Amino acid sequence: MTDRTDKTGAARPDSRLWRGFLVGLVLVPLNALWMLYMERFSGYGPLPSTISLFFNVVFILVFVAATNAAVRRVRPGLALNQGELIVVYVMLCIGTSLAGLDGMQVLLQVMTHAFWFANPQNRWDDLLANAPPAWLVVSDKEVLYGYYNGSSTMYQWAVIRAWLIPCLWWTGFITVLIFVMVCLSVIVRSQWADRERLSFPIIQLPMELTKPGLPIFRNRLLWLGLILAGGIDLINGLNYLYPSVPYLSIAPTFKRWSANNLMQYITDKPWNGIGWLPITFYPAVIGLCFLMPLDLLFSCWMFFFWWKAMFVLAAAIGVSQGWVGGMGECVFPYAKEQMFGGYLGIVFGPLVLGRRYFRQVWLRIRGRPSEVDDAREGLSFRAAAIGVGVGFLLLVAFSVHAGMSVGTAVAFFTIFYLLALSVARVRGEFGSPVHDFHHTGPDYTISYVAGTINLREQDLAMFTQYWWFNRAYRGHPIAHSLEGLQLAARTRSNSKAVVAAIMLATVVGTLAVFWIWLHYAYDWGIASKWGSRETFGAQVYGRLQSWTDNPTEANPVALAAMGVGFAVTLLLGAARAAFVGWPLHPVAYALSASWSIHLLWMPMIIAWLVKLLVLRYGGLRLYRQALPFFYGLILGESIVGCAWPLIGLIFGVPNYSFWGL
Repeated sequence: MTDRTDKTGAARPDSRLWRGFLVGLVLVPLNALWMLYMERFSGYGPLPSTISLFFNVVFILVFVAATNAAVRRVRPGLALNQGELIVVYVMLCIGTSLAGLDGMQVLLQVMTHAFWFANPQNRWDDLLANAPPAWLVVSDKEVLYGYYNGSSTMYQWAVIRAWLIPCLWWTGFITVLIFVMVCLSVIVRSQWADRERLSFPIIQLPMELTKPGLPIFRNRLLWLGLILAGGIDLINGLNYLYPSVPYLSIAPTFKRWSANNLMQYITDKPWNGIGWLPITFYPAVIGLCFLMPLDLLFSCWMFFFWWKAMFVLAAAIGVSQGWVGGMGECVFPYAKEQMFGGYLGIVFGPLVLGRRYFRQVWLRIRGRPSEVDDAREGLSFRAAAIGVGVGFLLLVAFSVHAGMSVGTAVAFFTIFYLLALSVARVRGEFGSPVHDFHHTGPDYTISYVAGTINLREQDLAMFTQYWWFNRAYRGHPIAHSLEGLQLAARTRSNSKAVVAAIMLATVVGTLAVFWIWLHYAYDWGIASKWGSRETFGAQVYGRLQSWTDNPTEANPVALAAMGVGFAVTLLLGAARAAFVGWPLHPVAYALSASWSIHLLWMPMIIAWLVKLLVLRYGGLRLYRQALPFFYGLILGESIVGCAWPLIGLIFGVPNYSFWGL
């Protein structure tokens, strides 16, 4: 095959990309094994799927690109072009999203937990007598004996037969779920990227890593940042194996949960209502935050302390104990509920402002003259609209077939995709390193608005089965599908190939996770090997039991808090448009209420201060010159930090975790 590129080295739209697909197909299952080892099997971490730019994907992309650069020097015709490297990157992102902590790791625990741990006290067997359907779960205790106790194998016909039907049903469901996301991404990409000029900060480093010859590695500042960040993780990794080596305390870890926690010095009431307050210095996060807009950085840490002040106020007036894990009961200041309303506000504004564009899209869908052109998009607008409609109906039909009512299913997936678009918007416009949005998905929202007493048991049971893709939105697939399409658009690569790559990675990645998980589960045993780390099933079935044993009426206060979050976000947006220099960004109000912001507030302050000084005294020229250093911080921590769990996987030794708790 010839390397069809233009004079800049960017791949032309007609490039043949089959080699990128082949490399991606090889790497997706290997990456799934590595992800499951890091985030579940080893018990040590790190948790790369919980940050916007997946560290493991950066690690793999660096070595694929470096190998490709070496091949280009010897046999230029055999080297992958930029479009092919983008295909590899996108496939790895989708595979990581599926295998990650907020993906299928939860699903596989939900599929079995209640049936193995049912007892007269929790009465889960009675609770699930009519729902969920047998084709979505594995309930045979003889089959589950080896799964939980180990010293067995999945390669038995009785085991394969029990797992095959649920795995195939869930694979089909996941494929449709993600395809609708891809179709939505195709529809909004042109408006957000070409008309509103969103910067998509998160794709800046992957863009550099896919350029032919890796010119960024010729920059000395990049190497300075890489050595600095990588050196910290190298020293801390050696300390993990050899305690005589000094430890550089940059953040809490699995072994040092209380490290750098200011809360230990705040013991008096009501000030201790402020809760967990760790000081962190993640180099990679500082690098990512430097790419964010200056006003959003300022607003995020300002609103973070606003929420902390509200928790202290709640403790002072006696309405709650303050911050309790950030995901506690529905009490003042109703942070989760306000965050939900804020995220709806984040997506509502752009959809309303883009109504002229969407009218033109509608004309294109109907085949009438239109100002918009979909020739270079991943799908035609008509195909994308049909995909959204048919896919949505299939998801509703799937849910109804599983026992959900039609109205509840429609409301559930409407809320889900609105939240998905808001996550994509936050990343596309601001490049936030986190957007976890814990425990505030459509299942919680509907239960608050309607009241569990007014919902059928089958609806609540399906909320439980769907919890795995709504527990948290840290590694949401829609963001990576939209960013993959934007990478293709910026490099004039083949967007249709990116859509195909996403769907291929979805199917292969899903099946790979099922296979790898079951292979090791029957060998090691969930209960004997993982013990207390098998917790997601207990959490969600405990919630279901609480819903059924203690049904609640609709919560008007929670609904009002959602409305407050929505209104505050829109008002902040209006103020920002009306007043030049308005310092508070509307997105930060919801973003700063998340759990993960606790790990980022200090890196955000550092990045804000550095970026402020750079822009004030050096302008855009100095900013562009400084960028490689911050790319280096991300690369150094990604390469060295991810090397430790890879060594742990290969040699079977404990490893240092540089990110996540």
